[in-house]
Amino acid sequence: MLFNKRRTVFISGSAYEYGRFGSSGKPFIRHLTKKLLKNDFKIISGFGLGVGSVVVESAMEEVYLEKKESITHHLRVYPFSSSQHPEGIKTSYRNDMIAQAGIAIFVFGNKLQDISLREADGMVEEFHIAWSNRALLIPVGASGYISEKLWKDVIERFDEYFDTREKFELYQELGAPYTRHDRLIDLIIQIAQQNDQEKGIH
Repeated sequence: MLFNKRRTVFISGSAYEYGRFGSSGKPFIRHLTKKLLKNDFKIISGFGLGVGSVVVESAMEEVYLEKKESITHHLRVYPFSSSQHPEGIKTSYRNDMIAQAGIAIFVFGNKLQDISLREADGMVEEFHIAWSNRALLIPVGASGYISEKLWKDVIERFDEYFDTREKFELYQELGAPYTRHDRLIDLIIQIAQQNDQEKGIH
């Protein structure tokens, strides 16, 4: 089943903890996934810690219970192997995965490494790969961690990422730490839907 690239969303995220979202972290991912599917977007997930499993579970509920269709028409999952591969292999894998999406959403971005909470640096690479593939970048700064850093970069260099400042205020709101979660999801959908009318990035 071929996905329409302009309507295909790559969800990049990793969360050992959900920071300021706390116990609302998983419900946020769940509602975002279902809202994307309700609006006829297709989803690609790299099955990041604390994010990918919620995306899959939510997609299964939405597709099988509501749409009553095959999951293969709506979701593709690309889990990373637990084996230690050279960085070149990981990069090639990310390239193949992200090249299929016209939209890339970034949430959270942390991991547990050497008994310490660290930034999920793989998400930074995914951000640059998505940009090089001319995907519409949507970092949800309000979720914190790497996503907040990516959001700040987009805000500070907005004119490099976008042809116009039409969506600037929407992006500003994406990073406000106390924006309601349902409002964040509405902002994401609104920005993503505009991808049909304009590509939006250089």
